[in-house]
Amino acid sequence: MPRPNKILEPTKQYNVMLKVSQYEELAKIATFLQQTSLDQVSVADIIRESIDIYIEAYKDDDDVSQK
Repeated sequence: MPRPNKILEPTKQYNVMLKVSQYEELAKIATFLQQTSLDQVSVADIIRESIDIYIEAYKDDDDVSQK
């Protein structure tokens, strides 16, 4: 059975190198979140969510600096 598509818009693949300690911490968080939710949570889900948060914060900061 194929993995369900979680991203419902065009995508781009990108390889990233993480420190082992970073990956292990993300894996612990993913395990905890999966145990406390009804959805599957992966390290990749956490990374994508973190990127969204970073982009939003950057946009908010950029809006302030342009005024």
